[in-house]
Amino acid sequence: MDFFDLLVRYETELWNHLEDRLRDGGGVSLARLSALRVVDHHDRRARVQDVRADLRITVGAASKLVDRLERDGLATRRPHPDDRRSSLVELTPAGRDALATGTALLDGAMREHLGEETAAALAAATEVLGRLDARLTAAAVTA
Repeated sequence: MDFFDLLVRYETELWNHLEDRLRDGGGVSLARLSALRVVDHHDRRARVQDVRADLRITVGAASKLVDRLERDGLATRRPHPDDRRSSLVELTPAGRDALATGTALLDGAMREHLGEETAAALAAATEVLGRLDARLTAAAVTA
């Protein structure tokens, strides 16, 4: 339990630290930046379901997040050409700018925070977390 407690506290504190850095630098919130990254990752057009799946949030939360991106002029929705029940979310020029600005701010904050940690150690940690995440996801699917 000590590892779990430490991991959750660290994640919360890191999120708050990065959120503050984004706000202080004039960037979008970390939640909005995460959604912009998802849309960009899906060739700059994604479904709300893609946002939900990639961020592991509810459909309602993903839809509200996309609503906020639209309201802020960072994304638009248009009908999906192959699925009339779905729409595609696309980044606007302002959304692409917000993504670039936010990514630069986030990268700088992470470099400062991580300090002397080596690239090899971080790559190894990322790989381990990726495997653990895949295992947990697979267990949730089979449950």
